[in-house]
Amino acid sequence: MHFSQGVLQIGNISALDVVSRYGTPVFVYDAAVIRRQAERVRRAFSRLRFRPFFAMKANGNAAILRLVHEYGFGCDAVSPGEIFIARRAGFASSEMWFTCSNVSDDDLRAIGDQNIVINVNSMSEIDRVLALGLHNPIALRINTEIGAGHHHDVVTAGGGVKFGIDIAEVESARMLVEDAGRLVVGIHAHIGSGIDDLAPLLASARRLIDISPAFENLRFINFGGGLAVPYRPGDREFPIDEYGAELTALASKTLDARDLTAILEPGRYVVAESGVLLARVTTKRVSGGLTWIGVDTGFNHLVRPSKYGAYHHIVNASHGTDASLRDSFDPSSMREEAVVAGNLCESGDVFTRDSEGALVPRRLEGARNGDVLAFCDAGAYGFSMASHYNARLLPPEVLVEGGDAHLVRTRQSYEDLVRRME
Repeated sequence: MHFSQGVLQIGNISALDVVSRYGTPVFVYDAAVIRRQAERVRRAFSRLRFRPFFAMKANGNAAILRLVHEYGFGCDAVSPGEIFIARRAGFASSEMWFTCSNVSDDDLRAIGDQNIVINVNSMSEIDRVLALGLHNPIALRINTEIGAGHHHDVVTAGGGVKFGIDIAEVESARMLVEDAGRLVVGIHAHIGSGIDDLAPLLASARRLIDISPAFENLRFINFGGGLAVPYRPGDREFPIDEYGAELTALASKTLDARDLTAILEPGRYVVAESGVLLARVTTKRVSGGLTWIGVDTGFNHLVRPSKYGAYHHIVNASHGTDASLRDSFDPSSMREEAVVAGNLCESGDVFTRDSEGALVPRRLEGARNGDVLAFCDAGAYGFSMASHYNARLLPPEVLVEGGDAHLVRTRQSYEDLVRRME
């Protein structure tokens, strides 16, 4: 992104042109950024026997799925609905994993294709896969006892988490599958999300490699995802090339000797930086000694600040400069300090918070009623976590390809809110 004559440009498209065509709020994704990130993943692990998978829970728009599929990505799905969308986007069943998390029998039956790998999360799920007579390839999600992540709610391994077969149960899980005449074709660990340190990722990978000799019929070792992206000014880029070199050194001997494929499943890393949520300023006021800026979106569209105390950089897309962008941010040139709040009937609907949830005024270019603000790095866990809370409509999504912007999800109507109600 950059500014031209004071207006934010997304790819080669003016943010205000997008808003004039599609209104606000609206999610906008720059395809060039997705392509850049996908290529970084492929390059970093190119010396490894490797297949990238996209964790589509980060962003399940079919147009984005088709884009990552062009770069050779498979798809990690966590619900039957995600499988349905992935199929529509062109993923073959052999390119999909279904990762379980307390799934129901109906969820398992709805997989509907015995070529999709079922990545089971517990002994109970193994029992039910076998009892239902599902003949899908089976992988085991293992809790390697090494967890990490940007917030305690996104740490997915270690103590006190709902994910993964405990290491002490791994041998029993293998025997349960094999005694039923079935094979464990993959082992998997995902330790958390937004991880910016290589040490826990490599430690978990080492544990999977150490476990792998117990499984004679492996085809895959899935090392998970969770790679961080920069959100704040000054945040470093995730050292993906270093990670690729370290993981190659650690795993290539085992993979090559047994003809195994390594899988990594980034989601956030591929799409987060591509996306902005554009919203219009509706209100300005001073209260409690603070300047408040109100906008026509809320945590029903971008929940991460309210749920995780997460930071999203905010710029004035109508009247700004490159000094306001995350990569070149100069707080001394910002003219205003304000709290930015949404339009939901909730005190918690505030976008400018610290990690503990306290209000933190943000240094911004001056904003006026009618200006458009851009909530940056919203391509992951933005629309995919959106809701109809307060009976607010889901926004449209737009994909920018160079100088072209096209709608990839239409704005909902009020009729959509009552469709199928009785």
